[in-house]
Amino acid sequence: MKRTLQLLALLTLLFACGKKEHTTPSHPLFESVQSSESGIIFSNDLTYDESFNIFTYRNFYNGGGVALGDVNNDGLLDIYLTANLGPNKLFINKGDFEFEDVTELSGTAGTRAWSTGVAMADVNGDGFLDIYVCNSGDISGDNKQNELFINQGNGTFTEQAEAYGLADKGFSTHAVFFDYDKDGDLDTYLLNNSYQSIGSFNKMQNERPKRDSVGGDKLFRNDDGKFVDVSAEAGIYGSLIGFGLGITIGDVNQDSWPDIFISNDFFEKDYLYINNQDGTFTESLEKSIRSISAASMGADIADINGDGLLDIFVTDMLPESQTRLKQITTFENWDKFQFNKTHGYHYQFSRNMLHVNNGDGTFSEMGRLANLEATDWSWGALIFDMDNDGKRDLFVANGIYQDITDLDYLNFIDDDETKSKIISESGVNYKALIDPIPINPIPNFAYQNLGELNFENMAEAWGLGEAIHSNGAAYGDLNNDGTLDLVVNNVNKPVSIFKNKGRELNPEYHSLQIQLIGKGKNTQAIGAQVKIIAGEQIFYTEQMPNRGFESSVDPKLTIGLGEIETVDQVKVLWPDGSFTQVENIQADKLLKLKWDEAKPLAEGESFFDKKEATFFHKEEQASLDFTHQENPMVDFDRDRLTFHMYSTEGPAFAKADVNGDGIEDLYFGGAKGFSGRLFLGSKSGKYRLSDQTAFDNDALSEDIDAVFFDANADGSQDLVVVSGGNESGLGALELEDRLYLNDGKGHFTKSQQQEFSANRGSSSVVQVIDLNEDGAPDLFIGGRLVPFVYGAPASSSIWINDGKGNFSEQTSTLAPELTEIGMITDAKVIDWDNDGKNDLVLVGEWIAPILMRNTGGKLQKIEMPELQNLKGWYRTLEIADLDGNGLPDLILGNNGLNSRFKVSESTPVKMYLNDFDQNGSIEHIFTRQEGEVQVPYTLKHELERQIPSIKKKYMRYSNYNNQSLSDIFPQEVLDKSIINEINSLQSGVLMNEGNEKFTWRPFPRMAQRSYVFAIQVADLNNDGNQDLILGGNLFNAKPEVGKYDASYGDVLLGKGDGTFEYWPNAKNGLKLEGDIRAFASLGEGKLLVVKNSASAEIWNY
Repeated sequence: MKRTLQLLALLTLLFACGKKEHTTPSHPLFESVQSSESGIIFSNDLTYDESFNIFTYRNFYNGGGVALGDVNNDGLLDIYLTANLGPNKLFINKGDFEFEDVTELSGTAGTRAWSTGVAMADVNGDGFLDIYVCNSGDISGDNKQNELFINQGNGTFTEQAEAYGLADKGFSTHAVFFDYDKDGDLDTYLLNNSYQSIGSFNKMQNERPKRDSVGGDKLFRNDDGKFVDVSAEAGIYGSLIGFGLGITIGDVNQDSWPDIFISNDFFEKDYLYINNQDGTFTESLEKSIRSISAASMGADIADINGDGLLDIFVTDMLPESQTRLKQITTFENWDKFQFNKTHGYHYQFSRNMLHVNNGDGTFSEMGRLANLEATDWSWGALIFDMDNDGKRDLFVANGIYQDITDLDYLNFIDDDETKSKIISESGVNYKALIDPIPINPIPNFAYQNLGELNFENMAEAWGLGEAIHSNGAAYGDLNNDGTLDLVVNNVNKPVSIFKNKGRELNPEYHSLQIQLIGKGKNTQAIGAQVKIIAGEQIFYTEQMPNRGFESSVDPKLTIGLGEIETVDQVKVLWPDGSFTQVENIQADKLLKLKWDEAKPLAEGESFFDKKEATFFHKEEQASLDFTHQENPMVDFDRDRLTFHMYSTEGPAFAKADVNGDGIEDLYFGGAKGFSGRLFLGSKSGKYRLSDQTAFDNDALSEDIDAVFFDANADGSQDLVVVSGGNESGLGALELEDRLYLNDGKGHFTKSQQQEFSANRGSSSVVQVIDLNEDGAPDLFIGGRLVPFVYGAPASSSIWINDGKGNFSEQTSTLAPELTEIGMITDAKVIDWDNDGKNDLVLVGEWIAPILMRNTGGKLQKIEMPELQNLKGWYRTLEIADLDGNGLPDLILGNNGLNSRFKVSESTPVKMYLNDFDQNGSIEHIFTRQEGEVQVPYTLKHELERQIPSIKKKYMRYSNYNNQSLSDIFPQEVLDKSIINEINSLQSGVLMNEGNEKFTWRPFPRMAQRSYVFAIQVADLNNDGNQDLILGGNLFNAKPEVGKYDASYGDVLLGKGDGTFEYWPNAKNGLKLEGDIRAFASLGEGKLLVVKNSASAEIWNY
């Protein structure tokens, strides 16, 4: 909801003074149960009201919740539904999907004007489920007091919120009952939503510590049946900027204590409260999670990838359809994005987030890799095994009844003529304001888990594809058949009841149901932790029914097992630390386990895997004091339609013994305005800075790559540094590449040879190659980009050494194909064809790997059509013989799969480079292929800022959104474009089979979670096979695509055939922060990590 835009907020302040028919598939997994069959008559209807509507109350369409629970203890799951304006309803399950409305008889309708979330829990510990209803709204005459319906055990309830201390009068969204202090009774976290107008906040002021009684969240401790607000002393924020929409509880760090995740709408960051085990919490989100949703809505916590760790999924508002995305979406610009971070709101992006638990206190956001990032205006999120195949799926309820972020509508109400008609001296004509808002129902999403964090939307195939506006949802086994059914609360439509037909459609799939019988005041064993083990598989879950958006799910645990018919063990860790273990349990049964029959854990035993001694250890007392500082440069201010910064690719790094003491020394390049630094090694292992005037004099240059070599045959290591970046124009003095000559004692002076310094493009890489085999080292220098014309093919060059350190550029004679060869990012000199001559391999952006053969003093590009399906955004290249066949294999670092850009050979992403409007300014238009046409990613308002004529051609967003590039621009203009293409973003290896044959093997899926900029080859486990350490990330990406930050360093254990096993960070101990740009070995068991805009580190192993 954050994108309701400042315009809408300002208008609200002012006011205070073609459809596709839905067809049901023939054999869907879920069958819709009609009200005539179920007896459930309920619809959350919202009608227009002059005094209470979407403009007078911004949460008007947030909808109602669903609670499932057996309120009469007959073994059948009952349903409670909340309505915003109408009465809430309780339906008793009579069996076989027949229900009886007992609302009036039970006394549970509620008396407040606007209900939201609902939680079922045995609040008083008498063995019967009670119902807690959150109330909100801002309706005159209503005090919003929350209601607690205490179950009398005879089919009736009495409202006792006041007596229990839970009659809160805030703007409540949801509540969760859980035992946070482990004293044996249930406490409550109450999620409230700020009432203050968004446009009225001064975001430069830190409002977070200030408490607000009606808008802020609250934590209530249960003191002998009376709930006491302990928020402040417990460390829980309760301010006006807490726009809470989602709460979910789980033990994310495996210390057996429940932690809390809060998803906040609008500008406030989400909260991750880690339980300190003493009645207090520490808000730790920024220490654990690098990126969050911008408009966080619902959330759920569960082990989605089957590794025994709880992951977090958060919904946002990004549409899946590109046409709809262009109709309702705006993204924050770079300045606003940086403002949010500077003022404490963290890194926020407009998309769903899947925070995958790394098991070491950190999470990696991998929603884009999992294909879960875009589900439109989403609310409820539920992680559960929908088809019982043994992998947890994901259901997302979505839709806003009226598209208040529709960009054509926002332009309409911003029109002066419209304002004059709507706003008059007599007030605001709200009906004229609201009636034009588009109504576009969107199907909910049901993602099938295909394994390895790969999901496919099966909503249509599974019978859940009706276009609708849904909010709260809950899963539960309504007919006790071992499959999970689904109940969804909709706006202006009857409630959806979906019967799971998996038992008859997929009889080969099994499940195990577990009923936990608690004790004392915690009769449902809330907080119990359950682990099911079957062979190598682990199924981990926690007893926490209050989850999803405003909802509560079945307290009975249902675990899909796939084709497993018997599980080896079921382990339960009860909230008091006692333990139950049963073995050899048959599937497809209800297993009842009692807390009071549990025993203490055996001495030395642990419910969770014990932490092993880690392999990698960061050097705490730094022997090296180097911090790279990046110069301030925002590429997007000039290249407005690009998505990644190209000015942050340094620093350069090189190592050699420069002073002849037998110890390697280290050179680090500087960003523009910062000089390079030379650190001299010592026997003690420490490095000291060596003053070098020559480096200081060239501080204006951006140092991108460097290499030590003996240029002039005097026996000492000289240094060549190539300049690049994206800040300076072609021919600028600061772009010259530089040769520094060593006097043999580690003192460098700059060579003044004019031809070498005349190379003033933006370079990326330098490699030493004796091309003419005269014994004098020559140089290859790779061209990164044409300054100010990103996308144009850059030229690389060959420099021949006369043996005295004088270089002449001889590309046209020795390697003419290097002219305009492309945007090279890395290169290696190797004998890839095993003919005894040094060849050259190049990688870059928008190109496939390029292999050049040394034909006897000249380099010839070898055409390899089989590699044309590997055009990528490569950033690094490393060489190793991974399979022991004596041939060098190519290890490639690419963009990865955790990206907005989804590509294949048949659906490439292209970039058109042209001055489309002939005004002297270059534009970059990224497109994706749909069928036979190219459709731009660029939003209308972004394109018209660069090409103003677009605004005249397309007055409405709806006219632009489905246009192909050839619709927007004449073909004769497009024909003059430089066109670049990518069709592969995976990192991996090209295995050298000999005879010019290479076989592509991508890295494991987890190693595709971020950009790879650095690769280190080493046999880490001494098994004779080469292993890999990968480093990367790119923080400086436009908010529209989001930063690439999921990697903490990836370790791949080689199998000796070019394939690898992923070694999780929690097990190997590697935890790299920031943008990694280079690795280097500093001797046995020492790894140097070089970072952009951060301190270098040394890790021991």
